[in-house]
Amino acid sequence: MITLLLRRLVGLVVSLLVVSVLIFTVMDLLPGDPASIMLGTSASPDTLAALQRELGLDRPLPERYLSWLGGVLTGDLGQSYTYGVPVAGLIAERLTLTLPLAAMAIAIALSVAIPLGVEAARRHGGVWDFMIGLFSYLGIALPAFWFGLLLILLFSVRLGWMPAGGFSGWQEGFAAGMQALLLPAIALALPQAAVLTRVTRTAVLDNIGEDFVRTARAKGLGEGAAIWRHAFPAALVPITTMLGLQFSFLVAGAVLVENVFNLPGLGRLALQSLSQRDVIVMQDVVLFFAALVITVNVLVDLVHLVVDPRLRREAG
Repeated sequence: MITLLLRRLVGLVVSLLVVSVLIFTVMDLLPGDPASIMLGTSASPDTLAALQRELGLDRPLPERYLSWLGGVLTGDLGQSYTYGVPVAGLIAERLTLTLPLAAMAIAIALSVAIPLGVEAARRHGGVWDFMIGLFSYLGIALPAFWFGLLLILLFSVRLGWMPAGGFSGWQEGFAAGMQALLLPAIALALPQAAVLTRVTRTAVLDNIGEDFVRTARAKGLGEGAAIWRHAFPAALVPITTMLGLQFSFLVAGAVLVENVFNLPGLGRLALQSLSQRDVIVMQDVVLFFAALVITVNVLVDLVHLVVDPRLRREAG
């Protein structure tokens, strides 16, 4: 078990190092010079060269990468070219919105997908199975940002029940903050719930005919109880695997959904930094997203050891 944990930890570190090299290289290849954007087209060559030296943009690529990586490892994420404040503070401030939004989206997706997937497997081949499958196909086909626009038109413009966008901050109260995040969370959750419903249905269906489920039925356990107590726990490995994979899509969807709803989250910060060519902010935000996704997938592997005793025996 300890060997497995160490292997996962080493894999996490190596993955983050490779990702950091890719991020820094790609950002350096993007067109446009941050110093030129900051000074404008009318800046003299001497002024432009002086600002490039001040920002360290005149140094070789490997030297700049090692300097940036050293800062990341020590907690110094650098200074934003655009905002003139430490990037770590910017990310921490935006996380107070993005993390609750992601948590709400995951909670909504699970609360919808698990019951629907289990019910579709239970009524395999019936009308309910067909209707739930239709919901899955529609949810997969609809982009999250487009579904968000539909939610705004219905619940904000026509019915007036929910705010159309914006976020006044948690200082206005927990209820007001949750109300501002509800529609964006639903927009983010729909595609994830649709995919997770299909995976849950297939995983539960694969276990319904197993001997341990038939034994539970033979002992007098009802069909629903046999599925929830025996078939569903055995299906948790593929379900949690898909949930970990979906986290990357959730992060990508947050960039668009936060802009649709005008939310000052981490996704919106990434898009603003890209348009303003604020390279240091883009590097740190993308690296943070990548680290979050990789860490979540490592945690999913560890969860598998908890929910599946067969994996624990192999690891032991």
